[in-house]
Amino acid sequence: WAYYRAAMASRNGMVAMRLGGAGDMTAQSLLWRYDRAVSQLTSPLLYQGVLYMINDGGIVTAFRPRTGELIDRQRLRGAVDDYYASPVAADGKVYFVGVSGKVAVAEVDAGGELQLRVVNDLGSPSAATPALAEGRLYMRTASALWAFGESMPPGSN
Repeated sequence: WAYYRAAMASRNGMVAMRLGGAGDMTAQSLLWRYDRAVSQLTSPLLYQGVLYMINDGGIVTAFRPRTGELIDRQRLRGAVDDYYASPVAADGKVYFVGVSGKVAVAEVDAGGELQLRVVNDLGSPSAATPALAEGRLYMRTASALWAFGESMPPGSN
C-alpha cells in the first residue's frame, strides 16, 4: 500500500534538460516538461528527429525533442495492450510490440506523424524489445524467436 500511495502521489511526466553548468541548474536547464502520464517501462525512441513513446493502452505520443511541441498523440487501433518492449524503427517504420504478442507497424510521414499500417499477431506473449541487425528485425516471444527480412544466401553471414 505504501508503494501504491507513493506512486500515485509522485509527479509523472517527461522533462528535457540542457546539459552543462555547475550547482543547482534546475531552473536554468529546464527546456520543456510534459506533465501527462508516460510509460514506466519502455524507453522513448528518437527517430528521424522525432521523439516517440508508447504507453499502456497503446497510446503513442510524438514530440519535437528540442521544444517539446506535441506532434501527434493517438491510440494504436487493434493494438490496445500493455507495453514492456521499447519501440524500434527502421526504413521509415516504427514497430511497437505489445505484451500479448501483437506487433503494430506504423509509417512515419514527413512531419513525424504515424500512420498505422498493420497489426500482426505473433501468437505468443512478448516482453522483449525487438533487435535490428543486418537488414533483419528480430522479435522474441515466450515460444519463438522470429527473424523478419529478406532471405540471405547460405553461408553469407
